[in-house]
This record gives sequence, structure tokens and C-alpha cells, in this order.
Amino acid sequence: MQQAGQLLKERREQRGLSMRDLSREVRITTPVLEALERGWSDRLPEAAYLGAMLAQLERHLELAPDSLQGALPTTTNSKLRGKTTGNSRFTIGSIDIVSTWQGSVVYGVLMLGTLMALNQQQRHLTQRNSQQLQPIAPTAADLQISNRTQGSEPGLPGLRPLEDALRRPLVQWLPPTSATSNDPQTIASEDRQALGLLQLKLSQPSTIRFSSAGGDRSELKGSQGQLTLQLLAPISLNLQPPPQPEDQVLWNGQPQQPISDQPGRYRLPQSDPRSP
Repeated sequence: MQQAGQLLKERREQRGLSMRDLSREVRITTPVLEALERGWSDRLPEAAYLGAMLAQLERHLELAPDSLQGALPTTTNSKLRGKTTGNSRFTIGSIDIVSTWQGSVVYGVLMLGTLMALNQQQRHLTQRNSQQLQPIAPTAADLQISNRTQGSEPGLPGLRPLEDALRRPLVQWLPPTSATSNDPQTIASEDRQALGLLQLKLSQPSTIRFSSAGGDRSELKGSQGQLTLQLLAPISLNLQPPPQPEDQVLWNGQPQQPISDQPGRYRLPQSDPRSP
């Protein structure tokens, strides 16, 4: 091994190459070249890779064949000599898949065979209808439901909740009010403080100020269009500028009128003038 390392060093220096230059030319790392020249066997790669590196160095530096094989372990060196003399035959197991072109060919053949096997499996599954590409046929129960609904409702109740909700008036979304007493005054008091829907339809940008019995306090500036709020009555509402004739102020779907002599100010809900 010392002789092989000395020969490698002398040949490199004769060509005026530094260890780094030789490393770039032969694609072998500088630590490996240094270990070869100094005889550091414990820093060399495995024999399978080292043999290919030594052969590449011999070709690149125009050295005699096997002149650097002394750097290999004794058992590996004898095996390489047997291969060069033709004593061993070529087998699949002797191919180095990583660093030889034979290994690349074997790897490509394996990948191609795998893809062909997968393709054949997919064709077999398709022929057996294992992959269902058609819509699922309706069952007998589905047909009975369809027959019952023909000529009546377009669908079963609850199957289209969004469409059902859009057809409901806004007042139905309010929670039901329940009287806790049979006293008419108590019932009237509970009705006055029940939840309700306030709807505003404004044709011009307006400032909306309102306060409710539920503690809501808000001021909306530049509001225009339609606004719906769920509030606890009674409610104090102020609109500036006052609504136009085409504008609407609705409480639970009923039009509301402003306080007398105070345009734009509302007290909701308005007391029924017919009530005592």
C-alpha cells in the first residue's frame, strides 16, 4: 500500500497537479486521495468503491494496469486479479448498481418491468369492472319515494333546508313569546319587551342611531340600502336626514310612523291608538 501511494504521489507531481486539481479531474474527494498517498487504510472507502477509484486513477494518470491495486486489501486484490485473468464469470450479483453502467441498465430494466406490471394490473381490474365508472343505480326505496312525491311537493320536507328558510317570513325567525301570568297587564308588559325585527330601507346615505331595552347602543353613518336587526323592544330610533317617501321603517313587517313634529325620530313599537 505504501508503494502504491508513493507511485500515485510521484505521478501526480510529475504532471504538476495539486491534490485538489486531481480531485476535480477524476471526481474523487481530496481526503481519499490523501489517504491513498499516505497509506491511511482506515480512511479509505469500501473495497468495492476503492477498486473502481484505483482503476480510474490508473487510466487518468496513464499508469500501468494494476499498478495501484496494492492499496486494496489482500483478499480483494486477489479477487480483482482473478477477474482480470478470466477465472470468474459475470453474474448479476457482481454488478455495482451505484457506479457502473451495468448497474444503471439493471435498474432501468427493473423500473420498466414494474411499470408494465402495474399497467397490466389496471387493465385487468378495468376488464372485471372493479373500477365503477357509472352512476349508482337507484334502489327500490328511492323509486318509491320518487313516486310518492310526484304531483305533490317538489321534494320531501327538510331535504332542502335553505330553500325552506328563504320562503319563511322574517317574523317567523323570532323566538316565541310566552306569558308567565294570566294578568293582562303582565302579558302586555311582556309583549312590549319582546324581541322583534327592525327593517330599514333607505334610498340615501343616512346616519342611524338606536338604543334598545336589551342594552344595544349603536350609531351607523353613511348607511344605505336594506338593514335588518333583531332587537329587544322598546327601541328609540333616530334617522338623519329623515327618510324619504319611498323609504321604509318596519317593525315585525309593519310600517312605522315618526314621532309627531319630530321627523326621523321613532319609538318602537308604536302604541296602538285603539288600545286603552
